Amino acid sequence: MQRIKPFCGIRPTKALADKVAILPNNLMNEDARRDIALRNPISFAHVIKPRINFQEGIEKTDQRLFDFAAEYLEKLIRDKTVFQDETECYYVYRQTLNGRSQTGIIARYHLDEYANGNIKKHEHTRSEKESENVKHILSTGIQSNPVFLAYNPVPEIDTLINTLTAEVPDYHFLSDFNVYHSLWVISDNTRIQILSRLLNEKIPYSYIADGHHRAASAGLVADMKRKENPNHQGDESYNYLHTCLFPSNQLKIYDYNRIVKDLNQLSSELFLKKVRERFDIQASVVSPFIPQRIHEIGMYFDNKWYALRAKEGTYKQDPIGVLDVSILQEQLLAPILGILDPRTDKRIDFLEGTKGVAALEKKVARGKSAVAFALYPVSMKQLFDVSDAGLIMPPKSTWFEPKLLSGLITYRMLTDEN
Repeated sequence: MQRIKPFCGIRPTKALADKVAILPNNLMNEDARRDIALRNPISFAHVIKPRINFQEGIEKTDQRLFDFAAEYLEKLIRDKTVFQDETECYYVYRQTLNGRSQTGIIARYHLDEYANGNIKKHEHTRSEKESENVKHILSTGIQSNPVFLAYNPVPEIDTLINTLTAEVPDYHFLSDFNVYHSLWVISDNTRIQILSRLLNEKIPYSYIADGHHRAASAGLVADMKRKENPNHQGDESYNYLHTCLFPSNQLKIYDYNRIVKDLNQLSSELFLKKVRERFDIQASVVSPFIPQRIHEIGMYFDNKWYALRAKEGTYKQDPIGVLDVSILQEQLLAPILGILDPRTDKRIDFLEGTKGVAALEKKVARGKSAVAFALYPVSMKQLFDVSDAGLIMPPKSTWFEPKLLSGLITYRMLTDEN
């Protein structure tokens, strides 16, 4: 049985794609999403985030939300805003931002590969988020946003993709944040067979770049459906994960920076003294200071930029210990500033590197925070090393951009037959 396969995707009518497809949750807060969606009745936000159509205060897991989402999806289909392909296809998806492109293949990927570790992860997931996602899938039957996967580059696949994308795309439009999206629908049986062979022979495993909760939730739904189906065969639609696979050499990981609201009751002098005990530190002659290599950290404090350098022997030489996010956490945030769990501590905030280190400076200069830290980005090799070792990265370690759009290609995981 093939692990990676084409499928009959649900997609917008070509002329409406830019109005239907939406940015993922982590690029837009709920107020902004509500404002945009309520002015756009064909936005897939009504399906993905039905809470925007209800009064504030409704619980995220209220069944009324998911019933509304299911009904809205069917309305979009009835109105021919979106439609489902009648034959199984692959979808080649290119995103271009600031002159840099990444081209992936949207396909369904057997969830056994997630369960047995061949779809490798590097993040913990939260049960409350999984619960919300599971209810959404069970009610609507769909996975709306592909899990963002990376794989080691394969020259034969690159060559084929270059041939396919030399043709005019079926979709091409500009979204928010100046990202161009191009999509090629691959429906020719000969091309599908070639692509299926390459994907299944040349990609023995892949890595989750973004979408850990979506993957975990789909796995939970598959487990439920397998137990409910006395005639389970293993190739039913509920056995597959909605994915987009990218060669790792086309992807860029941005830094994910830290902002801390106070000094943990330390004076400025004592704070700097404690930092010097653990790091080589010097005032930067460049403002703002941008780390240029691994183990170099920028610190904006007291209207100045400092360059911190991790001292030899102060960090572990394992895949987690060598990460700059780990070094900052273990050597400064926890022992000096008292931030023991950055996932739950309200005194720390995070800022994606796409906003620039100057944005960190502004956060502190406004007086709402005491100190900010600019990090050197995690590399793809470091991400692969952590995943290969079966380890979990510290929270907020990586930021990938551009993000995959929701509602551009949707996978119907649950059908009337299952």
